[in-house]
Amino acid sequence: MRATSGANCCQPRQLRAINRRLAAACLCLLLAGLAVCQEPAAKAPPEAGKPATELNPTDFFKAHFFGYEPFYFSAGPESPNAKFQISFKYRILNTEGALAKHVPPLTGLCFGYTQTSLWDWNRPSAPFLDTSYKPEVLYELRRVDGGKWADWLRLDLQGGVQHESNGRDGAASRSLNLVYLRPTVVLGAEDKLQLTLSPRAWVYLPDLEDNPGLARYRGYADLRATVGWAKGVQLSSTVRAGNRLDRGSVQLDLSYPLSWKFTRSFSVYLHAQYFTGYGESFLLYYQRSTACRFGFAIYR
Repeated sequence: MRATSGANCCQPRQLRAINRRLAAACLCLLLAGLAVCQEPAAKAPPEAGKPATELNPTDFFKAHFFGYEPFYFSAGPESPNAKFQISFKYRILNTEGALAKHVPPLTGLCFGYTQTSLWDWNRPSAPFLDTSYKPEVLYELRRVDGGKWADWLRLDLQGGVQHESNGRDGAASRSLNLVYLRPTVVLGAEDKLQLTLSPRAWVYLPDLEDNPGLARYRGYADLRATVGWAKGVQLSSTVRAGNRLDRGSVQLDLSYPLSWKFTRSFSVYLHAQYFTGYGESFLLYYQRSTACRFGFAIYR
Protein backbone atom coordinates (compact mmCIF):
# COMPACT_ATOMS: atom_id res chain seq x y z
CA MET A 1 0.00 0.00 0.00
CA ARG A 2 2.85 2.40 0.76
CA ALA A 3 4.47 1.76 -2.57
CA THR A 4 1.21 2.44 -4.39
CA SER A 5 0.63 5.64 -2.42
CA GLY A 6 4.13 6.85 -3.23
CA ALA A 7 3.56 6.25 -6.92
CA ASN A 8 0.34 8.24 -6.81
CA CYS A 9 2.08 11.10 -5.04
CA CYS A 10 4.61 11.25 -7.83
CA GLN A 11 1.99 11.64 -10.52
CA PRO A 12 1.16 15.33 -9.85
CA ARG A 13 4.89 16.05 -9.77
CA GLN A 14 5.37 14.29 -13.10
CA LEU A 15 2.40 16.12 -14.60
CA ARG A 16 3.82 19.45 -13.51
CA ALA A 17 7.12 18.54 -15.12
CA ILE A 18 5.34 17.61 -18.35
CA ASN A 19 3.43 20.90 -18.30
CA ARG A 20 6.66 22.84 -17.83
CA ARG A 21 8.13 21.09 -20.86
CA LEU A 22 5.01 21.84 -22.88
CA ALA A 23 5.12 25.49 -21.84
CA ALA A 24 8.77 25.71 -22.87
CA ALA A 25 7.99 24.08 -26.21
CA CYS A 26 5.12 26.50 -26.87
CA LEU A 27 7.31 29.48 -26.02
CA CYS A 28 10.02 28.19 -28.37
CA LEU A 29 7.46 27.89 -31.18
CA LEU A 30 6.29 31.43 -30.60
CA LEU A 31 9.83 32.77 -30.60
CA ALA A 32 10.71 30.74 -33.67
CA GLY A 33 7.86 32.44 -35.49
CA LEU A 34 9.70 35.75 -35.20
CA ALA A 35 11.90 34.63 -38.06
CA VAL A 36 8.94 33.45 -40.15
CA CYS A 37 5.92 35.66 -39.61
CA GLN A 38 7.17 38.90 -41.09
CA GLU A 39 5.06 41.01 -43.42
CA PRO A 40 6.02 39.88 -46.95
CA ALA A 41 5.93 43.45 -48.25
CA ALA A 42 8.17 44.78 -45.51
CA LYS A 43 11.38 43.09 -46.65
CA ALA A 44 12.72 41.84 -49.96
CA PRO A 45 13.36 38.12 -50.43
CA PRO A 46 16.91 37.11 -49.49
CA GLU A 47 19.38 36.99 -52.35
CA ALA A 48 16.90 38.61 -54.72
CA GLY A 49 17.03 37.28 -58.25
CA LYS A 50 18.54 33.96 -57.26
CA PRO A 51 16.39 30.86 -57.98
CA ALA A 52 14.75 29.49 -54.85
CA THR A 53 16.20 26.05 -55.59
CA GLU A 54 19.71 27.47 -55.16
CA LEU A 55 19.08 29.20 -51.85
CA ASN A 56 20.48 27.77 -48.66
CA PRO A 57 17.93 26.07 -46.33
CA THR A 58 17.36 29.18 -44.21
CA ASP A 59 16.65 31.44 -47.19
CA PHE A 60 14.51 28.75 -48.83
CA PHE A 61 12.46 28.56 -45.61
CA LYS A 62 11.94 32.33 -45.57
CA ALA A 63 11.00 32.36 -49.26
CA HIS A 64 8.18 29.84 -48.79
CA PHE A 65 6.79 30.29 -45.26
CA PHE A 66 4.61 33.27 -44.33
CA GLY A 67 2.36 34.37 -41.51
CA TYR A 68 -1.29 33.47 -42.00
CA GLU A 69 -3.82 33.89 -39.20
CA PRO A 70 -2.84 35.94 -36.10
CA PHE A 71 0.04 34.36 -34.14
CA TYR A 72 -0.14 35.21 -30.42
CA PHE A 73 0.01 34.17 -26.76
CA SER A 74 -2.27 35.83 -24.21
CA ALA A 75 -3.47 35.13 -20.68
CA GLY A 76 -5.99 36.36 -18.12
CA PRO A 77 -7.29 35.59 -14.61
CA GLU A 78 -10.34 33.49 -15.50
CA SER A 79 -10.37 29.84 -16.61
CA PRO A 80 -9.21 28.89 -19.14
CA ASN A 81 -6.47 31.43 -18.42
CA ALA A 82 -4.18 31.19 -21.44
CA LYS A 83 -4.91 31.11 -25.14
CA PHE A 84 -2.36 30.84 -27.89
CA GLN A 85 -2.51 30.46 -31.63
CA ILE A 86 0.14 29.29 -34.09
CA SER A 87 -0.46 29.83 -37.79
CA PHE A 88 1.51 29.80 -41.04
CA LYS A 89 1.11 29.17 -44.73
CA TYR A 90 3.52 27.53 -47.15
CA ARG A 91 3.72 28.53 -50.81
CA ILE A 92 3.83 25.27 -52.74
CA LEU A 93 5.41 26.44 -56.02
CA ASN A 94 8.83 27.98 -56.60
CA THR A 95 8.37 31.42 -58.11
CA GLU A 96 11.45 30.78 -60.28
CA GLY A 97 10.20 27.41 -61.53
CA ALA A 98 8.96 26.75 -65.07
CA LEU A 99 5.34 26.17 -64.00
CA ALA A 100 5.16 29.43 -62.03
CA LYS A 101 6.73 31.40 -64.88
CA HIS A 102 4.31 30.03 -67.48
CA VAL A 103 1.21 30.32 -65.23
CA PRO A 104 2.00 33.01 -62.58
CA PRO A 105 -1.40 32.81 -60.84
CA LEU A 106 -0.51 29.29 -59.66
CA THR A 107 1.92 30.80 -57.15
CA GLY A 108 -1.15 31.58 -55.03
CA LEU A 109 -1.56 27.90 -54.19
CA CYS A 110 -0.62 27.33 -50.53
CA PHE A 111 -0.85 24.92 -47.64
CA GLY A 112 -2.08 26.52 -44.42
CA TYR A 113 -2.05 25.40 -40.81
CA THR A 114 -3.56 27.00 -37.71
CA GLN A 115 -3.59 25.63 -34.16
CA THR A 116 -5.49 27.25 -31.31
CA SER A 117 -5.19 26.08 -27.69
CA LEU A 118 -6.92 26.96 -24.44
CA TRP A 119 -4.80 26.31 -21.34
CA ASP A 120 -6.36 26.22 -17.86
CA TRP A 121 -3.75 27.28 -15.28
CA ASN A 122 -6.29 27.37 -12.42
CA ARG A 123 -6.94 23.63 -12.38
CA PRO A 124 -4.64 21.07 -10.73
CA SER A 125 -1.78 20.03 -13.05
CA ALA A 126 -2.74 22.96 -15.38
CA PRO A 127 -4.21 20.91 -18.26
CA PHE A 128 -5.00 22.04 -21.77
CA LEU A 129 -8.78 22.40 -21.96
CA ASP A 130 -9.00 22.18 -25.72
CA THR A 131 -6.89 22.39 -28.88
CA SER A 132 -8.17 22.90 -32.40
CA TYR A 133 -6.08 21.77 -35.41
CA LYS A 134 -6.90 23.33 -38.79
CA PRO A 135 -4.91 22.20 -41.83
CA GLU A 136 -6.08 23.47 -45.19
CA VAL A 137 -5.28 23.88 -48.86
CA LEU A 138 -5.97 27.39 -50.10
CA TYR A 139 -5.63 29.58 -53.14
CA GLU A 140 -5.20 33.33 -52.90
CA LEU A 141 -5.27 35.99 -55.59
CA ARG A 142 -3.84 39.26 -54.37
CA ARG A 143 -4.72 42.60 -55.96
CA VAL A 144 -7.39 41.34 -58.32
CA ASP A 145 -7.27 44.65 -60.22
CA GLY A 146 -3.49 44.44 -60.70
CA GLY A 147 -3.09 47.76 -58.89
CA LYS A 148 -5.00 49.67 -61.59
CA TRP A 149 -8.03 50.86 -59.64
CA ALA A 150 -6.51 53.22 -57.08
CA ASP A 151 -3.74 53.28 -54.50
CA TRP A 152 -6.37 53.49 -51.74
CA LEU A 153 -8.48 50.53 -52.91
CA ARG A 154 -7.47 46.88 -52.98
CA LEU A 155 -9.35 43.61 -53.49
CA ASP A 156 -7.97 40.15 -52.66
CA LEU A 157 -9.71 36.81 -53.09
CA GLN A 158 -9.11 33.58 -51.19
CA GLY A 159 -10.78 30.19 -51.27
CA GLY A 160 -9.92 26.87 -49.72
CA VAL A 161 -10.78 23.52 -48.23
CA GLN A 162 -10.23 23.24 -44.48
CA HIS A 163 -10.39 20.42 -41.95
CA GLU A 164 -10.80 21.17 -38.25
CA SER A 165 -10.49 18.66 -35.42
CA ASN A 166 -9.72 18.63 -31.72
CA GLY A 167 -7.80 15.34 -32.00
CA ARG A 168 -10.02 13.42 -29.58
CA ASP A 169 -12.22 10.36 -29.93
CA GLY A 170 -15.51 9.18 -28.49
CA ALA A 171 -17.97 11.70 -27.05
CA ALA A 172 -15.26 14.39 -26.87
CA SER A 173 -14.52 14.20 -30.61
CA ARG A 174 -15.15 17.34 -32.65
CA SER A 175 -14.45 17.61 -36.37
CA LEU A 176 -15.68 19.28 -39.51
CA ASN A 177 -14.70 19.84 -43.13
CA LEU A 178 -15.65 22.94 -45.06
CA VAL A 179 -15.15 24.79 -48.34
CA TYR A 180 -14.96 28.57 -48.00
CA LEU A 181 -14.61 31.78 -49.98
CA ARG A 182 -13.14 34.95 -48.50
CA PRO A 183 -12.93 38.27 -50.38
CA THR A 184 -10.94 41.04 -48.68
CA VAL A 185 -11.39 44.75 -49.38
CA VAL A 186 -8.78 47.23 -48.14
CA LEU A 187 -9.69 50.93 -48.08
CA GLY A 188 -6.85 53.40 -47.56
CA ALA A 189 -3.27 53.82 -48.75
CA GLU A 190 -0.62 51.57 -47.19
CA ASP A 191 0.97 54.42 -45.19
CA LYS A 192 -2.38 55.88 -44.09
CA LEU A 193 -5.28 54.85 -41.90
CA GLN A 194 -6.83 51.70 -43.38
CA LEU A 195 -10.12 49.84 -43.07
CA THR A 196 -10.11 46.16 -44.02
CA LEU A 197 -13.30 44.16 -44.48
CA SER A 198 -12.96 40.39 -44.87
CA PRO A 199 -16.21 38.38 -44.93
CA ARG A 200 -16.04 34.60 -45.21
CA ALA A 201 -18.80 32.17 -46.20
CA TRP A 202 -18.62 28.39 -46.13
CA VAL A 203 -20.47 25.12 -46.61
CA TYR A 204 -19.85 21.94 -44.62
CA LEU A 205 -18.57 18.77 -46.32
CA PRO A 206 -20.24 16.38 -46.49
CA ASP A 207 -22.31 16.84 -43.35
CA LEU A 208 -22.01 16.99 -39.55
CA GLU A 209 -23.24 13.55 -38.50
CA ASP A 210 -20.75 13.29 -35.61
CA ASN A 211 -21.56 16.78 -34.28
CA PRO A 212 -24.96 17.77 -35.73
CA GLY A 213 -25.31 20.79 -33.43
CA LEU A 214 -22.16 22.56 -34.64
CA ALA A 215 -23.83 24.45 -37.46
CA ARG A 216 -26.35 25.98 -35.05
CA TYR A 217 -23.50 27.74 -33.22
CA ARG A 218 -20.82 28.04 -35.93
CA GLY A 219 -23.24 29.20 -38.60
CA TYR A 220 -22.21 29.64 -42.22
CA ALA A 221 -20.42 32.98 -42.30
CA ASP A 222 -18.27 35.42 -40.33
CA LEU A 223 -16.88 38.91 -40.82
CA ARG A 224 -13.49 40.27 -39.82
CA ALA A 225 -13.08 44.05 -39.81
CA THR A 226 -9.79 45.79 -39.02
CA VAL A 227 -9.08 49.49 -38.64
CA GLY A 228 -5.68 51.06 -37.99
CA TRP A 229 -2.25 51.57 -39.47
CA ALA A 230 -0.09 48.89 -41.09
CA LYS A 231 2.84 49.94 -38.89
CA GLY A 232 0.83 51.20 -35.93
CA VAL A 233 -2.06 50.35 -33.66
CA GLN A 234 -4.83 48.14 -35.05
CA LEU A 235 -8.22 47.07 -33.76
CA SER A 236 -9.74 43.95 -35.28
CA SER A 237 -13.18 42.47 -34.70
CA THR A 238 -14.39 39.04 -35.78
CA VAL A 239 -18.15 38.50 -35.69
CA ARG A 240 -19.72 35.10 -36.25
CA ALA A 241 -23.45 34.36 -36.27
CA GLY A 242 -25.07 31.01 -35.59
CA ASN A 243 -28.50 30.10 -36.89
CA ARG A 244 -29.79 32.66 -34.37
CA LEU A 245 -28.20 35.98 -33.46
CA ASP A 246 -27.98 35.00 -29.79
CA ARG A 247 -25.77 32.00 -30.67
CA GLY A 248 -22.98 33.96 -32.30
CA SER A 249 -19.74 35.39 -30.98
CA VAL A 250 -17.65 38.56 -31.04
CA GLN A 251 -13.88 38.70 -30.68
CA LEU A 252 -11.90 41.95 -30.43
CA ASP A 253 -8.12 42.08 -30.87
CA LEU A 254 -6.08 45.19 -30.13
CA SER A 255 -2.40 45.24 -31.09
CA TYR A 256 0.43 47.75 -30.98
CA PRO A 257 3.91 47.19 -32.46
CA LEU A 258 6.94 47.54 -30.21
CA SER A 259 9.27 47.59 -33.22
CA TRP A 260 9.14 51.39 -33.21
CA LYS A 261 9.87 51.70 -29.49
CA PHE A 262 12.83 50.96 -27.22
CA THR A 263 15.42 51.61 -29.95
CA ARG A 264 13.57 49.17 -32.23
CA SER A 265 14.84 46.23 -30.19
CA PHE A 266 11.64 44.12 -30.12
CA SER A 267 9.88 42.54 -33.11
CA VAL A 268 6.61 41.82 -31.29
CA TYR A 269 3.21 43.40 -30.74
CA LEU A 270 1.46 44.07 -27.47
CA HIS A 271 -1.82 42.20 -27.73
CA ALA A 272 -5.16 42.35 -25.93
CA GLN A 273 -8.14 40.12 -26.74
CA TYR A 274 -11.77 40.11 -25.64
CA PHE A 275 -14.16 37.28 -26.52
CA THR A 276 -17.82 36.83 -25.75
CA GLY A 277 -20.30 34.32 -27.13
CA TYR A 278 -20.26 30.70 -28.21
CA GLY A 279 -17.54 28.59 -29.74
CA GLU A 280 -14.24 29.84 -28.32
CA SER A 281 -13.67 26.21 -27.35
CA PHE A 282 -14.28 23.71 -30.16
CA LEU A 283 -14.98 21.04 -27.55
CA LEU A 284 -17.56 23.17 -25.69
CA TYR A 285 -18.99 24.97 -28.72
CA TYR A 286 -22.48 24.93 -27.13
CA GLN A 287 -21.38 26.82 -24.00
CA ARG A 288 -21.31 30.59 -23.76
CA SER A 289 -18.13 32.17 -22.40
CA THR A 290 -16.53 35.57 -21.88
CA ALA A 291 -12.79 36.18 -21.52
CA CYS A 292 -10.31 39.06 -21.52
CA ARG A 293 -6.62 38.27 -21.99
CA PHE A 294 -3.36 40.18 -22.51
CA GLY A 295 -0.07 39.12 -24.03
CA PHE A 296 2.01 39.50 -27.16
CA ALA A 297 1.74 38.65 -30.84
CA ILE A 298 4.30 38.17 -33.59
CA TYR A 299 1.87 38.32 -36.52
CA ARG A 300 -1.55 39.95 -36.83
